[in-house]
Amino acid sequence: MTANTATSYYLQTMPGVEEIAWLEVRRKFPDARFGAYSFAKDQNGLLLFEMSGDPGGLLDLRTAEDVFFLAINEERMTRGRQDLQTINELVSRGEDFGRAANSFLRHLKPSGPPTYRVISRKYGQHQYRRIDLETAVLRAIQQRYPRWSEVEDGGQIEIWANMLGSQLIVGLRLSDRSMRHRYQKRVELPASLRPSVAAAMVLLTEPEEGDVFLDPMCGSGTILLERINAGPYHQVLGGDVEDTRVTAARQNLPQQRKGRKADKIIVRQWDSRQLPLDDGSVHKVATNLPFGRQLSAGQNLEALYQGTLHELARVVHPGGKIVLLSSEYDLVKQCVRREEKLNILTGYSVAVLGHWGRIYLIERLS
Repeated sequence: MTANTATSYYLQTMPGVEEIAWLEVRRKFPDARFGAYSFAKDQNGLLLFEMSGDPGGLLDLRTAEDVFFLAINEERMTRGRQDLQTINELVSRGEDFGRAANSFLRHLKPSGPPTYRVISRKYGQHQYRRIDLETAVLRAIQQRYPRWSEVEDGGQIEIWANMLGSQLIVGLRLSDRSMRHRYQKRVELPASLRPSVAAAMVLLTEPEEGDVFLDPMCGSGTILLERINAGPYHQVLGGDVEDTRVTAARQNLPQQRKGRKADKIIVRQWDSRQLPLDDGSVHKVATNLPFGRQLSAGQNLEALYQGTLHELARVVHPGGKIVLLSSEYDLVKQCVRREEKLNILTGYSVAVLGHWGRIYLIERLS
């Protein structure tokens, strides 16, 4: 802890999104202090940080899959069986665990001794099993809080123990499953983007109130939904070449919102290489380019990528932002180099649908 009023937290994200999540945390909570990044193999990225104030605001983060009070962060575990005794001591008697548990209980405000369950994950080679890790934490909780009641599911407190190689991270889960599954689409299509990844892409466009926002390959509309939830906009435009996707997006998006005209949100069927939009009429773009399992048989990927980027260079206003997701690293860079009005600013490697891809942030040059 860097200050008496600061509380330690960590976010669980999709792998690779943790760096973008820090941008969101810093933007929404200026007093937040960065701690570290960590990784649960190909399952999750972790962002550790401190901040003061009400933790409830963290549940509004769009790039996170889960939020935890950070109870233990020990980076020098031995991987031997002696770790189990160390874990017991850190949980049963450690000040950091007690501080995190007290913070959680102040937020939860239970009417009596709470129910709880322990969830464990282990990555790497150790001289003990995952179940041994879980048992060590469970016994330590029983020693420290004998009035708490263990349950198999649905506990008021979820204690997550993550052994990540030589690093032990233990947290008390602040969020619930609604953070990951934040809305129920009327139509869900195969290979749909995770909402938190879509939110990360929208965040990188730096949303503003006057934006005309575009997703030229919108699929079922996940990116469009995240842009709508990111704040005020002038107009949100989406489209796709397949009529089934256009229909799905239209059913998933709010076409009429209180105080807004119906033409604020428009979804059309089109070819992303021939957009029915005026030159320089769009300020921000985010889209998930087809790759991996999304590819159709016989699809000419180079022609699709080059044609789409050429159109985006035309319709995006000078100074505008384009955010693309693809696993076709060389092809994206090759196609961008051919467009003299486009320039790659940076990129973030992320895991999506079992594939590692990259989110590219591209600027439309003046």
